[in-house]
Amino acid sequence: MIMKDFELSSIAPVDLKINEPVPWPVYDEFGKLLMAKGSIIRTERQRDILIRVGLYAQETVDDESEKEGKLKPIIFNRPVNPFAEFDDICLRLSELFQLLEKKKDLQQDLIHKRIMDIVVYLQGLVAHDADAMIGAVHLQDNFPYHVLHPVQSAVLCEIIANRLGLEQEQRLSMLAAALTCNIAMNSYQVKLHQQRQPLNDQQRGVIEKHPDISAAILQAAGVVDELWLMLVRKHHERPDGSGYPKRLKAEALPIEAKIIALADVYCAMVTPRPYRQPVSYKETLRELFVQRGRTVDERLTTVFVHELGLYPPGVYVKLQNGELAVVVGRTESPKQPLVASVRKPDGNVFLSPRRRNTESEEFSIRATCSEKDKVAVNPAILWGINALQMGKKNRI
Repeated sequence: MIMKDFELSSIAPVDLKINEPVPWPVYDEFGKLLMAKGSIIRTERQRDILIRVGLYAQETVDDESEKEGKLKPIIFNRPVNPFAEFDDICLRLSELFQLLEKKKDLQQDLIHKRIMDIVVYLQGLVAHDADAMIGAVHLQDNFPYHVLHPVQSAVLCEIIANRLGLEQEQRLSMLAAALTCNIAMNSYQVKLHQQRQPLNDQQRGVIEKHPDISAAILQAAGVVDELWLMLVRKHHERPDGSGYPKRLKAEALPIEAKIIALADVYCAMVTPRPYRQPVSYKETLRELFVQRGRTVDERLTTVFVHELGLYPPGVYVKLQNGELAVVVGRTESPKQPLVASVRKPDGNVFLSPRRRNTESEEFSIRATCSEKDKVAVNPAILWGINALQMGKKNRI
């Protein structure tokens, strides 16, 4: 349930303090994110600017879940731009990684609380607009791979968990693991992703040990959730025993670990790297089907492909009439998603995206597009998301 009655509020001076985190995301009057929730205010000037031009709207959690002491997805009481919020989550995760790297001054339960804040926020966004969040997985690339990849994977894990009806307690641990399972590799990944030659034995050893080291880092930071830690250790194991570090097979792997592994493989393939273009969605699907039952779980692969559809949100497609379009929504027909055309058949760009009905022969999908065919567009415009609207009294 999304609350409809809301009002963005001006920030009072007492709300913000130097060297303390902001308690909510701060926006300007046009809906641009100025500061992510949990970011630290470093200077008096920064604080003054936020007080002068910033606006906020708190998110709420279901009252019953608070009484029961359970964590539930955030319920938003403000308009939401999922693409800005996706970037906000990446920023919050990046700051948390920096905290872990310092390895000092970590309050008890701080990492657990920060991660769970991100998890329920991400869950709320998927509940609010799953198509836009899948679109963000394919379109957003404003952060380095070691930050972007875990957020992409966590979104798809939540999508699969929704389809399977997993219990919330399982989901919390699984999403926490998806966000943190590669933390031991963070400082190493930038170098590896720029490397074009094959891995040497020393590098393979580092990679194969990182699940156990990541779990150890989390334990040292106060994480005691056994399922979370176990999933971090097992997220690179594979059904056929070809994974690492223990070479475990399917029967020894919980479903949550298989979900993380599937999302991890998919996101790694469709995300560009310094040394290669992203693998096309069509080729990624083909590879997943080839590998099902071996490196990815067979049943989950079928569920995953069915859930995303033949043309998932965020994928560029060429229509029969020659227009270039972006998929913006799934429908009951996997071959006929909702699309927004961004380029005309003559190569000129539309001034504003045009919604097309792919059930029509003229606008039916001819093929997916390669990276070179894409047009840079603001995804919020494709989804018809307007800037946040404030009442007069909130304007500065």
